[in-house]
Amino acid sequence: MDRLNLQEIQSVLLGILKDVDAFCRENGLQYSLAYGTLLGAVRHHGFIPWDDDIDIMMPRADFDRFVRLYRDRGPFRCLYNAAEPGHRFISCYAKVEDTRTLSIEKKRKGIFEFGLNLDVFPVDGAPSEPEAQKAFAHRVASLRHRILFSQKPWFPLSFHNPLFPMIEAHRHPTQYWFEKCVAFMTQYDLDKAEFAGPLSGACGMIEVYPKDVFSRYVELDFEDSRFFAVAAWDAFLKQQFGDYMQLPPESKRIDHGLEAYRL
Repeated sequence: MDRLNLQEIQSVLLGILKDVDAFCRENGLQYSLAYGTLLGAVRHHGFIPWDDDIDIMMPRADFDRFVRLYRDRGPFRCLYNAAEPGHRFISCYAKVEDTRTLSIEKKRKGIFEFGLNLDVFPVDGAPSEPEAQKAFAHRVASLRHRILFSQKPWFPLSFHNPLFPMIEAHRHPTQYWFEKCVAFMTQYDLDKAEFAGPLSGACGMIEVYPKDVFSRYVELDFEDSRFFAVAAWDAFLKQQFGDYMQLPPESKRIDHGLEAYRL
């Protein structure tokens, strides 16, 4: 296999994003660039120069339709609550994979192996009271960890993983935790909620926004194309990154640790 450099990785990821964008336009699905990808669009009009990741988010109803309808499209396929030999991925968010490549996340090496991919996060409703929001976000993160831990080998003397969450996670199959997590995340109707967010990002209260943030969409330049983003992108980015136009110091300009290869 030939190892891809960062520019080649970004080119593959942009190809996936273009296909997802075309599919969403064809099927009337709403999405927005998210996290570092949205930051890159605003600050760099494309990739953050050192980034090797693309994130998008979708209102829950659109997310559910997307993972149901987006079948194999040439080299691209959606991974969500499904396991295949060599392509295992069960989580509370989805991935769209380019099957022509292989990427291994170093910090998860040995758990998941799949092609270069973009992450698709559902946007769900959240409770209105601050204390309830904190408890809600904490529980989503906890259930997401159970999904992950249930797929990892468990060694009682391992110091790399928390003992009690690992014990609890292995009391049930992964599918149990997946269904429990999705049921918990979707208990607040997004259309009726006052607050919402892509809570499967598992970053706690930073993921909870006034629902209006997700009510309108615009198009932003990203590399050589235009893609959808929440119109309230400034509010979204300030909550995620603070002074998001300020470049981080070089010591913190890190990628996601992907090793990527052509098949």
